[in-house]
Amino acid sequence: MNEEQRNLLVRGAGELGIVLSSEQVDRLLLYLSELIRWNRSINLTGLRSDREILIKHFLDSLTPLTLLQPRKGERWIDVGTGAGFPGLVLKIARPELEMTLLEATGKKAAFLHHFIGLLRLEGISVLQDRLEHLHGPRWEEQYDLLLTRAVSPAVILQNGVGLVQSEGRILFFQGPPDASRWEKALKGNRRLVLEGIHPVSLPFTDEPRSLVLLKVV
Repeated sequence: MNEEQRNLLVRGAGELGIVLSSEQVDRLLLYLSELIRWNRSINLTGLRSDREILIKHFLDSLTPLTLLQPRKGERWIDVGTGAGFPGLVLKIARPELEMTLLEATGKKAAFLHHFIGLLRLEGISVLQDRLEHLHGPRWEEQYDLLLTRAVSPAVILQNGVGLVQSEGRILFFQGPPDASRWEKALKGNRRLVLEGIHPVSLPFTDEPRSLVLLKVV
């Protein structure tokens, strides 16, 4: 196992205040290895260097744990997870979560199934579908948290709120904090409250990041 990769992951998580066990680090590095291997034949990420992938995908995916401390059995759904960011990384870091990975693209869903099987992970499922198809009693208020790195807020606000139970949350990754944008987006929305916009320092970069947390009422 590459010691430089290991040190980067451990140091970066430490800067975020997150402690990873040796087994969790091993699993994340295997994830990196499989991602790079599969990326040679299907487009899972446009990033090419190990360092970039570890920082901009893996460490970035861990940033919600600077805000949230999930309880055992909490149900989270990652919408538009792609190759598993952030949901699969978060599941490895917090195995007590019940995680659903929603991904419409078949090849990406196949990678997720492969890796989950490789690690024999439990309490995680891959759903190959589109968010707008998840409606009706089966999906109503099924999750404690919906999060996404890839799907636009407009799509989530239109199609995703019903998936989250009352007092649950929705979390967005974004660049610099922009409160006025969210005040405008939520104007007149009686089901959502802006709980906070939290700046995040992504380790080893000077790129502005923030996490937007909404509460479903």
